[in-house]
Amino acid sequence: MMISWITGGKGFIGRNLARCIATDKCTVFGIGHGFWSAQEPQNWSYSGWMNAEINFSNLNHLASESGLPKFIFHLAGGSAVGPSIQSPYEDFQRTVDTTARLLDWVRQVSPETKVIGVSSAAVYGAGFFEPIKEDVIGYPYSPYGFHKAMLESLFNSYRQTFGLNLSVIRLFSVYGAGLEKQLLWDICNKLEASTNGRILLNGTGNEIRDWLHVADAAKLLWLAAEDKTLNQPFINGGTGLATSIQHVAQAVVGAWGKDFEIDFSGIARKGDPQSLVADITIARSYGFSAGTLLTDGISDFVQWFKARKA
Repeated sequence: MMISWITGGKGFIGRNLARCIATDKCTVFGIGHGFWSAQEPQNWSYSGWMNAEINFSNLNHLASESGLPKFIFHLAGGSAVGPSIQSPYEDFQRTVDTTARLLDWVRQVSPETKVIGVSSAAVYGAGFFEPIKEDVIGYPYSPYGFHKAMLESLFNSYRQTFGLNLSVIRLFSVYGAGLEKQLLWDICNKLEASTNGRILLNGTGNEIRDWLHVADAAKLLWLAAEDKTLNQPFINGGTGLATSIQHVAQAVVGAWGKDFEIDFSGIARKGDPQSLVADITIARSYGFSAGTLLTDGISDFVQWFKARKA
């Protein structure tokens, strides 16, 4: 039986990844904060889930329960720009400290394990108007982006110094049913609360993003783990398609089923990039293609939101 670990497995991407890879051939263990319900996949090993910090003692305990893992998906860390600005040191601890502890444990205890780290397009910063390639030098604009860049530096250090099998996936705008934050969540809350048939969003609406459904993000992470030919330290995780915030907002309103007017404040958050779209040439070379259309993913999100509120 193949053993995989997920750090931060209770988070949005971690939950979806666990559901994706838990099969008759792969048992998933993990470590992070929170508890799993009985609704989770049967192949998720409840006895092997640790509601705990990532440190040597806890990782050794997890290994005693599961055996040494073939793959580790490192998803633990900060998850958004806003909280990193409010509590930068906490974001540093969650992202950078946990990465250093995990990689040093792998170095000392399980050096044959393949580790896939999850980073973010935030490492690129702003100033781009074309799809971004992995070899572009980025200039992060938030603690979140800087800390993800530090995560990547740690992966580079342990790969080059100790010969560990490590890769990083830089995810762009991941979305999907179950994500209780960010743009789609905010729009749905505004639609639900609107009393005059109008909603107000920040920015101009012309900002461009690359929207990747969480099911496709999970598929890419698993592909990166399984592919024995993978030798790329960094891989962009996106669709390669540019979609404006205005277009996304209109699609949400359309899926909502009522007519609403969308206004934009014209005020963007400091440092927010005008365009953040992935060049996915490398991901495609390993056989990756996104399978969820944005309109379908938005429709599923709206249905989930309404069912949750009901």
